Amino acid sequence: MVAVLALISAVATGVLAGRASVKANKVTAQSNERVAEQAAAAERARVESEAFGRAKEIYDHAITELREELERIRTQYERTQEQVDMISQKLLAERTSSQEVRDQLYRAQRELNEMSSRIAYMERVITNLRQQLLAAGLEPAEHIIHGGSSP
Repeated sequence: MVAVLALISAVATGVLAGRASVKANKVTAQSNERVAEQAAAAERARVESEAFGRAKEIYDHAITELREELERIRTQYERTQEQVDMISQKLLAERTSSQEVRDQLYRAQRELNEMSSRIAYMERVITNLRQQLLAAGLEPAEHIIHGGSSP
């Protein structure tokens, strides 16, 4: 009986030791799994950090390039605005000058028309006076000055 009890005790100890070993292995496996998960999480964090760093560099470079391009465009805009202002001033001066020339031309044409009307009127008056002198039997003085023939 002592041997049976010793055998049962050995079996019970073996079973308990086996369960303890399984439990210890399970705890070790869980611990190893947690360590592996933590390592994977740390690796993901490192990769994400590097990716974020590269993305930040790309964004910073893009912002710098865009700012430089913006400055070039602003400078070109200012130069173009100055050119537009100069052209506008020239156009205004040309319009003013052109208007002045048109006004002078209109005045000269009016004067020519007035003179043309006066010339036509004077020619009619002269012709009438000449006809009256001739009808009265007198020779107009212009004929005497110019050689005496009537037109």
